[in-house]
Amino acid sequence: MRYGFAHRGGSPGPDNTLVSFAAALAKGAPGLETDAWLSRDGLVVLDHDGLAGSGRRDPIATAGRADLPAHIPTLAELYEHCGTDFDLAIDVKSAGIADSVAAVAAQYAADARLWVVASDPAYIEHLPTGHRAVTIRGNELRSRRRRTILARARDAGAVAVNARWMWWTRPLVDEVHTLGMQAFGYDAQRRSSLDRSLAIGLDGVFSDHVDRMRAALEAADRAAG
Repeated sequence: MRYGFAHRGGSPGPDNTLVSFAAALAKGAPGLETDAWLSRDGLVVLDHDGLAGSGRRDPIATAGRADLPAHIPTLAELYEHCGTDFDLAIDVKSAGIADSVAAVAAQYAADARLWVVASDPAYIEHLPTGHRAVTIRGNELRSRRRRTILARARDAGAVAVNARWMWWTRPLVDEVHTLGMQAFGYDAQRRSSLDRSLAIGLDGVFSDHVDRMRAALEAADRAAG
């Protein structure tokens, strides 16, 4: 199975809004990508940098839900507005946020299609069980320490490795597959980068361009027969 995630809801349109998320799904995106933060009153809200307020300099964690800009949705609002028939990849910056994300997804019986993506391999083992993924920087993916890093991620419970699409090669994808994990590539924006990502065996791609991504996924499926 190949995964396709509309990055921040895709473009054009404002990032991480219910309008953008719904539009991406209407265009045929099989999945969505976003970032999660906790508001002061403990709600999971979806935003890229975790900042709000005047000039967007105040951490979301310091604001209650009622104090946040109206365009910033909660995870519950996403499920209420868009349903649950899609894959959802959520970047988290702490295990605590991940626990809250998983709890909301479970309330909507959406946890089977939830991917929790950690930016730090150190707390993979503390994430909720299920679809755990870890983002690895390109210099680490290509370094001599790669095998150790990948093995540690697997042993901690990661089932997928996420890296910028251009850092992946067929041998690297094969190595990750040999370890029993899937390989995801983010920031694949052009049709050529999407095609190349899928041709070398990536299991999932993240893109701002839903139409290109969907066309590339369909072409890859046809080629696979």
